[in-house]
Amino acid sequence: MIKILFFASVSSFFFGLFGVDWESVDQKIDREFPGISFVSTAELNQQIQTKPAAPVIIDVRESDEFAVSHLPGAINVQTGDAIASQLPEKETPIVVYCSVGYRSAEVAARLEELGYTNVRNLRHSIFEWAEKGMPLQNQGGTTRKVHPFNRAWGSLVDSELHAYDPE
Repeated sequence: MIKILFFASVSSFFFGLFGVDWESVDQKIDREFPGISFVSTAELNQQIQTKPAAPVIIDVRESDEFAVSHLPGAINVQTGDAIASQLPEKETPIVVYCSVGYRSAEVAARLEELGYTNVRNLRHSIFEWAEKGMPLQNQGGTTRKVHPFNRAWGSLVDSELHAYDPE
């Protein structure tokens, strides 16, 4: 009994320091940003293929993350207010994403506060996109690597897809 409790305590401690899971990420996003809409990776990939109807895709990560990789055609803008200054038409179809969907959920909520009516957050963001082998690019062309952000978030994507080993 003591060995089991010890193992459970050690694994909880280790997991708390170095990992998270998709269920906890989803719960946190749903709790903090209950009104936002989502798009799946499969749905967005299909929309990208139909060029005239494709949404504006916005990567809200920091520029160093964007430089490692991003979705094809994505623009890098970090805040809802900055997006609003670049896209004044409030009915524009917009998809926002980040590493896992949390930062982009915050931006989606802000855009909705500003009156945007067609904003969706990419569920599980670039990490799931990369995991499913969907196209990524950077200044050098195509890539399969992603910026892991940190050790905890990076645990949500296969380490072979990491551009570097996170601290």
